[in-house]
Amino acid sequence: MGIVEKWIGFLTIIGRWIAILTMTSMMVFTTYAVISRNLGAPVVGDVEFMQLGMVVLIMFALAYTQKRDAHISIGLFVDRLPKKIQEFADVISYLSTFIICLFIGWVSFNIGLNSMNGNVKTTDLLGIPHFPFRFIIALGFMMWGLEALLKSMRAFVTLFAGKEG
Repeated sequence: MGIVEKWIGFLTIIGRWIAILTMTSMMVFTTYAVISRNLGAPVVGDVEFMQLGMVVLIMFALAYTQKRDAHISIGLFVDRLPKKIQEFADVISYLSTFIICLFIGWVSFNIGLNSMNGNVKTTDLLGIPHFPFRFIIALGFMMWGLEALLKSMRAFVTLFAGKEG
């Protein structure tokens, strides 16, 4: 499991840096667009750029968020259960996340292929095609799913670690 864990971790770190660079470029671009608008020369397509940037930012940040356990979680009910049931709930939760993320990633990938080969949709103003962002969505969900799979395997080991000895 060590090499798989390292590869998934490596992909997650790359995704994290892509998200950071995207957020930085969005901040710089927003500053430039606001200043140029106030000077009477607005930037054409600034809203579209920000919308597409948000897709990239969110999709590449999902796996890192999973890795750091930074997603919003509500433990009102589960936190009151016995420790072993909490660990079992973690396994089920992470496995569910893995399955759902892989399904969404697969569907997004197929939508990207269909929109690339068929009627290519583009943004209204700049004419940027949507299909690359469909592939980014697929990649983001699949990376999130792989991180959830790692968490489920760790939770599974934790759940049954006490029964071996």
